[in-house]
Amino acid sequence: MINDFHVTWFDCGGTTGWSHFCLSCEAFSRPEHKILPNIRWWDCGEFTGLETAILKSAVGWIDEVLALNGASFLSYHIGGEDFDKTNTPGSKENLFSPVRQNAVLDWECDKRGIKYQYQNRQLRTGVTKARLTRFGFEGRWTTSGKGKDKFAAMQHGVTYLRRLKRDSLSHPWKLNSPDVHGAYWDCACKEGNKCDLVH
Repeated sequence: MINDFHVTWFDCGGTTGWSHFCLSCEAFSRPEHKILPNIRWWDCGEFTGLETAILKSAVGWIDEVLALNGASFLSYHIGGEDFDKTNTPGSKENLFSPVRQNAVLDWECDKRGIKYQYQNRQLRTGVTKARLTRFGFEGRWTTSGKGKDKFAAMQHGVTYLRRLKRDSLSHPWKLNSPDVHGAYWDCACKEGNKCDLVH
């Protein structure tokens, strides 16, 4: 759909959580526009199994979004949690799986012309279970056990969207127009009024 914007976030590891958001670019076109009302759909899940199977599933998801949703490198951001060596329980072979998986996903995104984004692990901690529920993201994840990697991916995805929104306050996005080639500012001047955005 015109002016759709997609974000996929991965929480790589022995089990890789993922979250995906499809929203209207209008969320970023004016300071007063909010993210939540402009979300068209969202989903989250986990990829499990051997690392090669996890990566095939993750790359398959990226390709599906690109093919089925008409997304391009201009309208699709993909990222993962930046590796932070912490003392986590689990097997030794899973200790560096986030590094390997991020490297492969970064490479696969680069082949598709998309820059793979990294986000610090600590940034997601401000998005709590209560906040996700208040935002309307509920019922598909848990904070512990099976589903916790979905939760981490949701935290990262929401954090990233909030960072994009903050950046758009000083740099509003242009919107694509179906009737003209190019883009336009979501400004009062398009309706013949005095400009209310700097462009």
